[in-house]
Amino acid sequence: MNVHSQADDRAAQFATESEWAEWVKDYYRDEETYDWVDVADNLRGLESFFHRNRRRVIRDLVKRFSAGRPMLDAGCGTGLNLQGLPAGSTGLDLNPRNLAMVRERLPLHTAVEGDLEAMPFADASFATVICTEVLEHVPDPRLALREIRRVLKPGGVLIGSVPARSAIWRLRFLSSTCPGNEPFHNEYRAEEVREMLAGFDIQRIWYSALRFNVLFVVQRPGD
Repeated sequence: MNVHSQADDRAAQFATESEWAEWVKDYYRDEETYDWVDVADNLRGLESFFHRNRRRVIRDLVKRFSAGRPMLDAGCGTGLNLQGLPAGSTGLDLNPRNLAMVRERLPLHTAVEGDLEAMPFADASFATVICTEVLEHVPDPRLALREIRRVLKPGGVLIGSVPARSAIWRLRFLSSTCPGNEPFHNEYRAEEVREMLAGFDIQRIWYSALRFNVLFVVQRPGD
């Protein structure tokens, strides 16, 4: 199975790729109601431990690898990682309900509605970008990564993660909180992630302790 197989299977149901991509975005914009912060802060199921660990790991990576401020959480959801970034950091999300929760929970941060594949920011706007568990849901992750590279300052750092090829993800339907109607959920091998990150200087790519995820730290080359 190649890296895009789930997305390709869904796209085949539509007349054009752009129609499929808009259908995907409509779901995340108009239908998704998942609250990562609530699931992490309250014991809603085993997935609560996954989100808590993701939050802890990303906070540690930001402390170790960040290129400084300003910071962007690209695909911030309801603020799981954004709440650990310095005051004044920006969260970008497609879903206006997510952003309303971010504004209520994190009044010292900026919440911006926008598409990861066409971000509403000027070139070289951020020193550090966080993007965790987002690219697997994006219609064109390579386009999203090109956009992240564009908005990073030269020498800026991207810290991120995606699901790894693991049998655990086939059991997502057992989750008490995970939505069952999301369009697709891609999984990756480390070498596939490395290929997607062409154009960045690779600092580190590795599997999480239980090999549920591939994590990466990369840098936009200096001009």
